[in-house]
Amino acid sequence: MTSGWLFLGFSTLICLGVFLNGLRFARMDSNPLAGKSVMGMPVEGSDMPIEKVRLIGKVQMITAPLFLVFAIAMSFGLLGPVDGIETIRLP
Repeated sequence: MTSGWLFLGFSTLICLGVFLNGLRFARMDSNPLAGKSVMGMPVEGSDMPIEKVRLIGKVQMITAPLFLVFAIAMSFGLLGPVDGIETIRLP
């Protein structure tokens, strides 16, 4: 069984990374893939307008904290028992 603290720690790190990546995307001034190619073929997403790139960042910034709340609820057993995760019990 995996400890709930370990699950919560990894979930927090992942959510922090997704939030910071979303912040990076939301603050972009231009599409970083524009004009790039791999083996002579244009990179997928290189023609995406900057408004859509920023929207992707905003969506990531909204969903990361929501997933963290969901992971906290799973860690403390608020959603019921989860196979393979030992829930956190506070004294």
